Amino acid sequence: MHSLPVPMLSILVFFPLLAAVMFAFMPEDRKLLNTFSGVTSGALFVLSVIFWLSSTRAGIYPIETHAWLSELGISYSMGVDNLSWVLVLLTTFLVFMAVIASFTTIDKRLRLYYSMLFTLTGAILGVFLARDLFLFFLFWELELIPMYLLIAIWGGPRREYAAIKFVLYTLFGSVFMLAAILGLFFYTKAMLGFSTFDFTHLSLAHTFGLPVTAQVLMFLGFFIAFAIKLPMVPFHTWLPDAHVEAPTPVSMLLAGILLKMGAYGMLRFCFGWFPEAATILAPYLVLFGVINILYTAGVALAQSDLKKLIAYSSVSHMGFVLLGLGALNAIGFNGAVFQMISHGLISAGLFMIVGTIYTRTHTREIAEMGGFGKVMPTVFCFALLISLASLGLPLLAGFPAETLVFYGAFLSKAFHSIPWFGGGSLPFTIQSLTMCAAVGVILGAAYLLWMLARVFNGPIFPKWETLTDAVPSEVFVLGCLSLFIIGFGIFPNWVAWQFESDVSAMAKPYEVTQQAARPAPIKMIATLTGGQH
Repeated sequence: MHSLPVPMLSILVFFPLLAAVMFAFMPEDRKLLNTFSGVTSGALFVLSVIFWLSSTRAGIYPIETHAWLSELGISYSMGVDNLSWVLVLLTTFLVFMAVIASFTTIDKRLRLYYSMLFTLTGAILGVFLARDLFLFFLFWELELIPMYLLIAIWGGPRREYAAIKFVLYTLFGSVFMLAAILGLFFYTKAMLGFSTFDFTHLSLAHTFGLPVTAQVLMFLGFFIAFAIKLPMVPFHTWLPDAHVEAPTPVSMLLAGILLKMGAYGMLRFCFGWFPEAATILAPYLVLFGVINILYTAGVALAQSDLKKLIAYSSVSHMGFVLLGLGALNAIGFNGAVFQMISHGLISAGLFMIVGTIYTRTHTREIAEMGGFGKVMPTVFCFALLISLASLGLPLLAGFPAETLVFYGAFLSKAFHSIPWFGGGSLPFTIQSLTMCAAVGVILGAAYLLWMLARVFNGPIFPKWETLTDAVPSEVFVLGCLSLFIIGFGIFPNWVAWQFESDVSAMAKPYEVTQQAARPAPIKMIATLTGGQH
C-alpha cells in the first residue's frame, strides 16, 4: 500500500457525513432536499469511481495512517484493496439508487431522513475502509444509530418493534466480537511487546503461536457478530421484520449493503486471520449454509406478504456465501464475493419492485393482487428480468455467482464427513451437501415464478384498473440496476477481475493445507466442550 497526497479514503467516508450535517441547516423544502440529496449521492458515486480508476490504473492501494490514541495502540488508519474497492463501489451506487427511490416513497421529515441516510453511508464506507480494528468496531456500531431511526421513524405499523429487534440482535453479536477483539489485542501485545489494533499485526497472530483453541474461540466471537448481520439461521429472524417495516429505499440498502458487511467480516477476519480455526469449522459452516438456503427458501414459498417473501429470498441467497466460504478454495471464495455483489444488485431491484407496487396499492398481500402486468407493463418487465436473475438464469448476474459457488464446493477437499460430538461423524461430504443446496435453486424458481404469476398475470380486480405504470425516477433506478445485472451476467469478468487476485490469495493457505495432513477436528471439539476424545 502507498500513501497519496489526496486523502481519497477519508474523502469517501467524510463526504457523506458532511452532507448529513448540511441537511440540518437546509429548509424543509421537498424539491430542494431531493435535488441536493440526488446530486450529493451521485457525486459520491462518481468520486468513488474516479478514485478507484486512479488507484487501480496506477497499481496503488491507498493507505492513510495518523496517530490517534497512541498509548492504547489505536490509530486512524484507512486502507483499501481490491475486495474493499468492489464493496465501496457497490455501496455508493446503491446509495445513489436509494436516494432516487426516495423521491416517490418518502414524504415526511426529509431533512432528518436524508441526514440519517448519509450518516449510514459514511458508517458503512468506514467499515469497508478501516484498517484499525478499533476504528472498524467504531464504524460498525455507528451504523446502528441511523438504521434504527430510519426504520423507527419512516417504517410501517410495527416499526418500533422491528427497529429495536434489529438493534438488540446486532448488539448481542457485538458483545462477542468485542470479546474476540480484546482477546486478540492482549495476545498480540504479549507477543509483540506493544499495543496495536492494526490489521497487519493482528492478522499475523496465528503465526505468533496463537493456540488453536484460542483461534477457534476468537473465530466464533467474530463469526457470531457477522452471522447475525449476514444473517444466518437461526440468527435471521430480525431481518424479515426489519424489511417488512422499513421503507423501500432502506430495504434496498439493508439487503444490498448491510448484509454484505457480515459476509465481508467473515472473509476479512474469520477466514483471513484464523486459518486453522476456519479449517476445523468449515464443515459446520457449509451445513449451516445449506440450512440457510433450504429452510428460508421453503419459508419464502409459504409467504402471503410480497415483501416478506423477498426478505426470506434474500436470506436464502446469502446462504450461498457461506457455502462458497466453506469450500476453502479460490473458486469458492471468488464465488462468495461475486454472490455478494450480484445479490446486492438483485435484492435492491426486487425491493424496488415491491415498493413501486406498494406506493400504488398500499397493500403487500399477494392474494389482493393480480393482473398488474396489464396496467404496469414496465414494472412487470423489470420484475421478470430481476426475478430471473435471482433464480440464476444464464446471462444474468445471479448465474455466474452461484455457478462459481457450486463449482468451488464440488471441487473442494475441505472435508469428507462432519465430525460430531462423542467421537462420531455425520456421513455428509461437502459434495453431498452442495447437491442438497442445489435444491434451493429449484425452490427459488418456484416461489419467484409463482409470485410473478399471482401478481402480474391473471384477471385484475376492478379497483386496480386505474393503476399507473412506473414514473421516470422508478424507471431510472430499475433500469440502472438491470443494466448492471445484465452486464455482469454476460461479462462476469468485468467485476471478477477486480477482486480475483486478492480473494484468491486469501484462499491460498487453505489450498496448501488441503494437500497436507488434516487437523483433528473431533479432538478439537472435545477440548472445547470439556469432553473426551
